Amino acid sequence: MAISTFGAKPTVLRCSRCGRFVDWEEARLQIICGCRPHLELPPVLVREATDADRPAVLALFERDFGRTRLITFGEEIHLDTMPTVVAELEGEIAGALAYMERQGTLHIIALATDPSWQRSGVGGHLVAEAELIARGNRLARVLVAATNDNLPSLYFYQRKGYRIRQVVPGAMAGGRGDAPPTGFGGIPIRDEIHLVKDIT
Repeated sequence: MAISTFGAKPTVLRCSRCGRFVDWEEARLQIICGCRPHLELPPVLVREATDADRPAVLALFERDFGRTRLITFGEEIHLDTMPTVVAELEGEIAGALAYMERQGTLHIIALATDPSWQRSGVGGHLVAEAELIARGNRLARVLVAATNDNLPSLYFYQRKGYRIRQVVPGAMAGGRGDAPPTGFGGIPIRDEIHLVKDIT
């Protein structure tokens, strides 16, 4: 599996304190409490993507992952062929989630949020919509993959009730013996972590 075809991390994040955009490798975790002021945010509209949305959706995925062709769950996925839901804020697409169904499970393939709308609940709304789709289609669970460096995603999904089901050691190494690329905070990208949530 070639790391060059796997999109596992956004290229930019937005600082929660000053709002500046930060490169993925420059990002750091921080300890926070409830002292930050509550932000009044516009309502989020989540809906199925239309053909007219596709250029904006693919641009969003490409900005986050650097490409629209990913390898995840051991399979090459072309995002332009995947069913997708979008989140709309103030009339613009603020996020998108691509998914597929396999063997009674809804797989979240890609989740991207426009950096300008980070920390606005966009990701949570999109994941909730994916879970509604899974329930509506009588699927037993929702599954998502993250790389070992992707601490924000691991935090996000576990807070949403997802549990680590499987770690695939070396899944991102590609078997070439090269030094692994670095991801969030300079952590080497080596493994794929699968998280699952049972839908009742």
